[in-house]
Amino acid sequence: MLTSEQIKQKAREFGADRCGIGAISGFEGTDLQRDPKSILPNAKCVIGFAFRVPRRLYQVMADKTQFFNYTQLGVKFLDEEFSEIFLLKMAGIVENEGYDACVQRNVCNLRIQGDKTTNPEVVDTYELALAEAVTPGRAVPDVILDFNQAARVCGLGAAGRSGHLLVPGLGPYVRTVFLVTDAPLECDPPFEGTLCDDCGLCQAACPGHAISEGGLDTWQCAVYYRGAHRSNPFQGDDFLKDHPERNAIRNGDKRFNAEDARRLYPELDFLPSRATGYVACLCGKACDYACWRHLSERYGWNGRSGE
Repeated sequence: MLTSEQIKQKAREFGADRCGIGAISGFEGTDLQRDPKSILPNAKCVIGFAFRVPRRLYQVMADKTQFFNYTQLGVKFLDEEFSEIFLLKMAGIVENEGYDACVQRNVCNLRIQGDKTTNPEVVDTYELALAEAVTPGRAVPDVILDFNQAARVCGLGAAGRSGHLLVPGLGPYVRTVFLVTDAPLECDPPFEGTLCDDCGLCQAACPGHAISEGGLDTWQCAVYYRGAHRSNPFQGDDFLKDHPERNAIRNGDKRFNAEDARRLYPELDFLPSRATGYVACLCGKACDYACWRHLSERYGWNGRSGE
């Protein structure tokens, strides 16, 4: 008989820093395009796993000594290599007991119908605007979980003002994956509230003014993630030399929508991205860096055990 403790023990053994199990009832009322039952109709729970991103990857960006490794190791490798092997191992454990295991990693460059946001970490994102359901009442492909919602239901953490997931002991320095299953596991309570105390430090730190009390403007974020602000050390004197809004862009005062952002993307090619599709983070994730410093001081995280 597969137990929750066995799942959590194996998750730790395979490299997860956190594991939580959320009851499928926690997703009641979720849009079909986000609902785990659209993926596995007889699902009983969702298992969430969190992996730490090394703190020093953020520190070296803040120190302006290294930028390339954050996205390549802290994002791409965790999302597309390490966590894939991890999920396949966990799925094998579940399926060996006779249950279904639908693995879910971050779908970095796809958006469901109606989702007009972007992901600043990748070259561009694509809305699946032309997808159709195979029968009426069914979800259209692709069903993509809301990872922040799933993390909360699984008891891992909750989003803060920036829209980024905050996990006890790890703060925003985390990546998550999930497994939808019909295994009758004992579930954890959902995460109540949030670690965010609405201090506003993430908002103040963002060079592109992409964060407000209303949340994250993802297109604004994408432009300044790529290094449009004057604080980007890779900008030469000729950057946007003849652009009529050069100063506003470099000062973070220009507001970008999807069309404006995409027009500027070709100018924001400071470090290699073509081989992987992931762009270097040239804002240094200043929002998350400020958040971590505040939360670690507030909650007394010593950084050794991660809690």
